[in-house]
Amino acid sequence: MMNRLHITYISMFCCLTLIWACSREKYIGPLEDGPAPGPVSVVSVRALPGAAVVKYKLPTDANLRYVKAVYEIRPGVKRESIASQYVDSILVDGFPAVKEYEIQLYAVSEGEKLSQPVSVKFTPLTPPLLEAFNTFEFSETFGGTTISFSNSGEASLAVTLLTTDSSGKLTEVETYYTKSAQGRYSLRGFPSVPRLFGAVIRDRWGNYSDTITETITPIFEEMIPKDQFRIVALPTDVAGGHANASWTLDKLWDGNYGSGSAPFHTRPGSGIPQWFTIDMGRLCYLSRYKFYHRYGTQYVYQLGAPRKWEVWGSATAPDPSGSWNGWIKLMDCESYKPSGEGPITAEDATFASEQGEDFVFPEQIPVRYLRFKINETWGYLDYIYIAELTFWGDADITP
Repeated sequence: MMNRLHITYISMFCCLTLIWACSREKYIGPLEDGPAPGPVSVVSVRALPGAAVVKYKLPTDANLRYVKAVYEIRPGVKRESIASQYVDSILVDGFPAVKEYEIQLYAVSEGEKLSQPVSVKFTPLTPPLLEAFNTFEFSETFGGTTISFSNSGEASLAVTLLTTDSSGKLTEVETYYTKSAQGRYSLRGFPSVPRLFGAVIRDRWGNYSDTITETITPIFEEMIPKDQFRIVALPTDVAGGHANASWTLDKLWDGNYGSGSAPFHTRPGSGIPQWFTIDMGRLCYLSRYKFYHRYGTQYVYQLGAPRKWEVWGSATAPDPSGSWNGWIKLMDCESYKPSGEGPITAEDATFASEQGEDFVFPEQIPVRYLRFKINETWGYLDYIYIAELTFWGDADITP
């Protein structure tokens, strides 16, 4: 009986303690923030391409939380940059021109009270957008035009490519995304007649260049028909199939490389380097080819996706022993990831799987047989997968 009473008293005591604690908590109000902090004192401004770093002395207020910069990068478009109370500088960026800009610096308290602003004026160095615009060039290439420009800071840029439609109006055709120090891309699929091309460059802050235009006459080429392509099964060549026996070499010319399509996929353990041979069925001069990666962000630029390879050619039937006698090396190739180092982006996947990587043959010699030698994959694995190969040039030439 005594034990039961003891437990009851303890329970009542705990409940009263909890009620008392909750009652006390109810009356705890917000902490007083106090006045706005004093302003920062600017020490120096270091101009950067399209940006600047402002160095300052912080006020001594105990309630200081961070420093904020407010500025306009173009008419009607404001940006803010924030730096914590533990650093003494702030980066402001997104400026599209080499001209004087003004920013306002604020010290901000715990309660979001702003100090009096401190005005800072500076002129940035040449922004990446302007550097690309000033160095932009069009040049003729097979079936279209090649663009090139400098991007020394490896900024994220997007280039919208334009050409005239049936009514003569400049119309968007493709968008090229890059972080490369030297931007380069080819727009193709046009007849060998004078044609107006255009481009507009955009940076990651939504700044746009003026439209760049030039009339270019593409060099003649045609797509090499795939109706006579066939597998050449040489003894030293790699065999396809992997887990799915239908993932064979002939998937490289079946015209299917989108979502759900079956790629050419070699078996794990096939070894690196590995190679395969194709008979195009006709003697051709080759100008270029497109390499389509296996579809999907889970496959491009990783695992068994080829990264470095060689292309060899021969006008005559290869040695049936599988040796390299009689083969001529046409080119070395390396896969290109538009976004550079880091995660695979949606733009990377679109470029690799839908647009296809473009490779131009440095010389045009007559070939009928092609041999691809894969030396390295993106995942450093011992198997490969490729969705499609498409070639252009001059078909059915006279030997």
